[in-house]
This record gives sequence, structure tokens and C-alpha cells, in this order.
Amino acid sequence: MASSLVNMVHPPAALAIPQTSICATEACDDNDYSGIDLAAKGEFFTKGSLKRAKFIKVKANAVNFFGADLTNADFTDADLSDANFGQANMNGVNLTNANLTNAIVSSARFENAIIDNTDWTDVIIRKDINNQLCEIAKGVNPKTGVDTRESLFCE
Repeated sequence: MASSLVNMVHPPAALAIPQTSICATEACDDNDYSGIDLAAKGEFFTKGSLKRAKFIKVKANAVNFFGADLTNADFTDADLSDANFGQANMNGVNLTNANLTNAIVSSARFENAIIDNTDWTDVIIRKDINNQLCEIAKGVNPKTGVDTRESLFCE
């Protein structure tokens, strides 16, 4: 009973969830994150400016890129499983050999993107964007063995 009373008087502390990243206030354009385990470091890039950034062979599973500007960023051979790219600008992005299993890309933009050999299994994506990606989809992901067109349910 006493512990219940203490919790009522002093409720557990709540931690705020950051709405923007350091890259939102200080541009991270052209930065090189290649080979880094961003998930283990607890990194997030919400609403950040990451134009032309390099994420080659990065582990970014479950990393938040929501609303980020990733124009011409390079994610070759990246693990992007469970990452959030909702509303991100991914125009010109290179996703060659990337694994996006279970990622969120709803409302992201992909003009002039390279998606060769990517795995889109169970990705949350708008139908019109999915159709756009099907126009350029080809290859098989070298790590998962999944056909890019099949993972996007292309006709």
C-alpha cells in the first residue's frame, strides 16, 4: 500500500521523444556514415538534411529517417529493415542491394531512385509509390535471396 501511495505522489518520470534530430538544425549533407551500426548507437535522423550522405554498408535497422531529405544519398548494401522513411525525400537515392524488410516508406518520394536488388518484403508503402517503384524494379537481393519485383508485388 505504501508503494502505491509513493507512486501516486511521485509518478515515474516520462521521457520525451525527440521530434527532430541534430541534422534538422545543423545540416548533415555529404556526411559519411558508411559501415556504422547506427541502430546500436541509437541514432535517428528525423526531419534531417542528409543530401548526398553516404550510408554504404550501414546497419540502420529500426532507425528513424521520418521526413528527412535524403536526396542523392547512397544506401548501397545497407540493412534498413524496420527503418522509418515516412514522408522522406528519397529522390535520387541509391538503394542497390539494400534490405528494407518491414520498413515504413509511406509517402516517401523516389524520383530517379536506384532500387536494383532491394528487398521490400512487408514494407508499408502507398499503392501509387509501389507502382512507381515497380516500373524500375529488377534483380535479386544478394543477402536475402528475395526478388525485388516479387517483394513489391509487381505485376
